[in-house]
Amino acid sequence: MNRRTFLSTTALAVTGMRALAQETMVLQQTPSLDSIEEKPRKVPVVKACDVCVLGGGCTGVFAAVRAAQMGARVALVEKQNAFGGMATAGIVNVWHKLISNSQDRKQIIGGLTEQVIKKLELLGAVNSDAHGFYLNTEELKIELDALVLEHKITPYLNTVYVGAQLQHNQINAVFIENKNGRQAIRAKVFIDATGDGDLAMHAGLPFEIRDGLQPPTTCAKIIGLPKNIRKLIDVHREEFGLVPDATWDAEIPSSSGVKMCAYRHVFDTVATDADQLTAAEIEGRRQVRVYMNIARKYGGEFNKPCLLDLPSSLGIRETRSFSANYTLTGEDVLACRRFEDAIANGTYPVDIHDPKTGTYKFQRLKGDFYQIPFSTMVSDKSPNLVLAGRMISADRVAFGAVRVMVNLNQTGEAAGVAAALAVSGSKTVPQISAKAVRENLAKLGAVII
Repeated sequence: MNRRTFLSTTALAVTGMRALAQETMVLQQTPSLDSIEEKPRKVPVVKACDVCVLGGGCTGVFAAVRAAQMGARVALVEKQNAFGGMATAGIVNVWHKLISNSQDRKQIIGGLTEQVIKKLELLGAVNSDAHGFYLNTEELKIELDALVLEHKITPYLNTVYVGAQLQHNQINAVFIENKNGRQAIRAKVFIDATGDGDLAMHAGLPFEIRDGLQPPTTCAKIIGLPKNIRKLIDVHREEFGLVPDATWDAEIPSSSGVKMCAYRHVFDTVATDADQLTAAEIEGRRQVRVYMNIARKYGGEFNKPCLLDLPSSLGIRETRSFSANYTLTGEDVLACRRFEDAIANGTYPVDIHDPKTGTYKFQRLKGDFYQIPFSTMVSDKSPNLVLAGRMISADRVAFGAVRVMVNLNQTGEAAGVAAALAVSGSKTVPQISAKAVRENLAKLGAVII
């Protein structure tokens, strides 16, 4: 080894020893391996608008559309690759009836729900009976896209809400993440239509997660099941390791026998817990495979079931329950009480899925239809936030009725109108007149009673 090579090798060795010493020192200075400190960073504001809607289920889309129709600049954020929520991502294809229970069959639901149904009817994408409407929810995805673009709403698909910037109890901006990284949206008013109330929780609105939540369901689109599949599941479930459960299904319009199957519940799931949600998604798909195996073994040689589609989201019924300026009660619903600030009407009965057996506990109405008041959607504790969808303030019994899509669609429309009124009038959301919300909803085609 010559002198030059020796010096070069020695220098490299010294450099390596210094690097190792520095790495060791850093490790020694690390207080804990249980957490990592993330450096502060500036987040670019990708959009400044009047109204930002979080959650692009039908509730959120309808909120965005109504706000835009009122002249607001609107952004709409959805974590899935398509709008529609439980109807599309969850493939739950049933919208309940739009008429009252009375003999005169008075129409009590109209607005954007009725408008979308009529568009789908032109495509042969809707069947109906006395109970309601059965949709081809793949066609619904395209209709919702058209609604969003028609009203010049700024859409953010495949985009996750991750947090909010607050000043006291005012929401200044929300943080989102997508393929472009972490970004922020500033708005004057925010609508939480996330289902779980993620923004409302971050904004500090009080909530509870009740004991014995209604269990979720993994739906599936299947063709070729035997007609007696539900009985076969009940008879042979123990052989395949399934517990007792209640089932229902619905046919997909113009599909030559494709069924939307909701044959199992995923019990003991709190879907706002990430670990439990992951486990439930996997378990739900496993259950679909199991009952298809029952059909393969016991359904007869001419029954060859084919799995056509699984949801991109577990069918979640219940998670966080928030408190607003008014909490709708079971007695309000069952007695069909009328409200001066009513913004929605419904007939679906109280339907609570048992958390252990999945059986449906129905309570029938004592009148023709119930109402949802605007005060269940707003709180004096959050001046620029509107709740829309299944996190509106309702007790357990009332929630069992109002939680279905045709009801929650109407809360979205009301939320959009209220948000736009707050922006145009430079008011807080709780200061908005329910009368003004009702009047504008009526002008836009909603049924207001």
